[in-house]
Amino acid sequence: HLLVRTTFSNDYFVRLLEEKWTLKTTHKGKPWTGPDQFETPDGALMMLPSDIALLWDKDFRKVVEEYAANEDLFFADFAAAFGKLLELGCKFETAKAGGGFLSFFGF
Repeated sequence: HLLVRTTFSNDYFVRLLEEKWTLKTTHKGKPWTGPDQFETPDGALMMLPSDIALLWDKDFRKVVEEYAANEDLFFADFAAAFGKLLELGCKFETAKAGGGFLSFFGF
């Protein structure tokens, strides 16, 4: 698969299944001392443990397999979930008197 960074697709799920992911142990010839992450044999791609956990859990793996096999299903499910997020929004507790989005972040 050609990696196209600006295209919305199911490629994440396809790569999660098709690539061989191993725990990173070295970086540029030296021992890896950073947080756990998994990479492809050539080190070109990485996944976090939370990504790989989707493969280890039998219920989540089914979803990964469905989305990898059916991009239209992934698009439909994403659209429904994102639509809910936009419709329902999220509540912010105001950090300062006066409220508003910027005051939440201290501005």
